[in-house]
Amino acid sequence: MEKKQYEELLNILLQTGADFSEVFYEDTIRKIYEVTDSKLNDISVETFRGIGLRMIKDNDTYYSSSNNLDFEFLKNQALNLSENINGSKKEEIKLNDLKEEKINFKLAHESLKPEEKKDLLKKLDKKVRSFSNYITQVNLMLLEEYRNITITNSEANYIKSNKLLTRFICIVHTEKEGIKEKSMIDRAVGKGYEFLKENNLEELCLECAKEAVEKLDAENFKGGELPVILCPGFGAVIFHEACGHGLEATSVAPKLSVFSDDLEKEVASSKVTLIDDGTLEGYWGSNLIDDEGNKTQKNILIDKGILKSYLIDKENSKKMNLPSNGCGRRENYTYPPTSRMSNTYLAPGTDKIDDMIKSIELGVYCTKMSGGSVNTSTGEFNFAVDSAFLIENGKITKRIKGITLIGTSKEILKNVEMVSDDLLISGGYCGSKSGTIPVTIGQPTIKVSKMLVGGKE
Repeated sequence: MEKKQYEELLNILLQTGADFSEVFYEDTIRKIYEVTDSKLNDISVETFRGIGLRMIKDNDTYYSSSNNLDFEFLKNQALNLSENINGSKKEEIKLNDLKEEKINFKLAHESLKPEEKKDLLKKLDKKVRSFSNYITQVNLMLLEEYRNITITNSEANYIKSNKLLTRFICIVHTEKEGIKEKSMIDRAVGKGYEFLKENNLEELCLECAKEAVEKLDAENFKGGELPVILCPGFGAVIFHEACGHGLEATSVAPKLSVFSDDLEKEVASSKVTLIDDGTLEGYWGSNLIDDEGNKTQKNILIDKGILKSYLIDKENSKKMNLPSNGCGRRENYTYPPTSRMSNTYLAPGTDKIDDMIKSIELGVYCTKMSGGSVNTSTGEFNFAVDSAFLIENGKITKRIKGITLIGTSKEILKNVEMVSDDLLISGGYCGSKSGTIPVTIGQPTIKVSKMLVGGKE
């Protein structure tokens, strides 16, 4: 659409007294190459092209979206949305000159031909299957996504931006004497196929295969209240779920978070500094601007145990009387934005992993986490551990299985006793009110002095 058309839609939305209006345009294409049973199972293509219209009046938000881009249709849609408010017409706005925030990437998805991608996946499939006779299935996937957005609003902003995503996934299934296991590795980046030069996919896939085979001999463990070591990278899923969501304005503003009244209070041990940074170049969860047109930024949420900030979007900024800080995000144009995480991680410390292990008489070393659930209003969480080892008398002994970690947000934050320097950040997806978005989570290896460990024995 032209600038004057965006202005017309914005002013239609303001004509009945809205405090704020916004027109969000998106054009996204996503491709997935998938190999199963040693053959290219599918190449799927999805497109998301449409417009979202938003009004805010006091503490209420009104939203409508459509993939029909006929301008007369959009005018009628804006008119219908404006009828939700019965107030005085606001002064018409004129948009600023177009501002472009564009990511420059080295190797676009088109730099590799479809046949090259297919050959890469088949080569990896063959290599993994030859690792062990216990391997029963291998699933490999390449995901490509290119997103263009235009954001205009009644604050005169007129901004265009883009984003490039690339992800590789390997899942290895194994079976022995009726016992079935699986293991998964992935690499998710906010860049193009230059990531192939930065990651040895064959080595990663073989590590995945090795773990899937070793898990067949893992033993059950009865659990108890024990010290726990959490691995770097995806080990931070606990902090993402149990703490990160509780620091989003979505739950803080309506007082639905256990952290709603804790600003400037001590909520964690002095070892904990929790950061959300949407500016990290080339990361899966990064953006030049958020989905409200604001520059993303580095937000220090917890600084050496003290709660310093929340993640705040436009709508909740007014409710909380705090400025928004570049974290308004949405899955696509069909959702209004709300406060969301981007790249959330625990800052590295100086403790040594060997010292962590030696300090434990009986405990658990979690090397890979799985899914779980959390109640943000109470902070209670329950997470499954995908891969773990037993620690006995200061040494890692045997692989164990069937482990869950149970606790509360504030409890685990206070019990972080040691933090190493091996920070690792991993990509994934996060679901919330504004849909499912790419995020990263990360941490160094950490020791939690005590947690309730559930087992099967």
